Amino acid sequence: MIIMNVGMPRSGTLWRYKLIRDLVIASGGKDGVQIRNKYFLQPFIGLPNADLNTITAKRLLPASIPSILGESYVLNSHAGPTNFSQYLIKTGNMKVIYGFRDPRDCILSILEYSGRALPQYSASFLKVQTVEDAIKFMEVYLEIWEGWRETENTLILRYEDMIENYDSCVERIISYLDLKIPGSKLSLIKSIYLPKQKPKEGVKIHFEHGKVNRFRDNFNQNELETLNNSYQQLLIKMGYEI
Repeated sequence: MIIMNVGMPRSGTLWRYKLIRDLVIASGGKDGVQIRNKYFLQPFIGLPNADLNTITAKRLLPASIPSILGESYVLNSHAGPTNFSQYLIKTGNMKVIYGFRDPRDCILSILEYSGRALPQYSASFLKVQTVEDAIKFMEVYLEIWEGWRETENTLILRYEDMIENYDSCVERIISYLDLKIPGSKLSLIKSIYLPKQKPKEGVKIHFEHGKVNRFRDNFNQNELETLNNSYQQLLIKMGYEI
């Protein structure tokens, strides 16, 4: 079984990926990076987090070969659904967990990340410098959100729910993936990725502030009006207050 963790940029994608990966491994699955190496899938699955930058048949078909041989593993992406991915979902050969966040907080995080850019950063939004830049950048990812929202048999998780109702969201993941995990292992994994805690020594979970609605205190009035005017109908559809 292929398990795809897909996320809106700056919505806790890597935090969620590592949580799901560890849950799958604890249930008898494999690390996607190990699958990449074992089956010589380096041209199709990237590093460091078993990444697929697209989920077209060209990449997803070879990446799915280990699943045909009985392997279960998690791959990571920001990409939208394709005809081939929908086929794999409908035939029961792939499950997708999609995570999103209030786009105003995504934009705040993008601008903060871009502002402290380091030479090793490679994210495509590093050139985003203004709220207007970020709104333009986010267009495609909001279309991707709509695409996954309309894809049947996809588990959709809001970042804010992951923060405020973490245990419930973990149970939803376990139920959706039909995982069987011993209680002691589950408790340990949940403790590692628990939000609102300082990272443990030697454990990098790609989790920074762990707060919701940060945009309300960090954008000025003009910036907030620009964001709210741009996203008013979308925010309502997503379940967020203006």
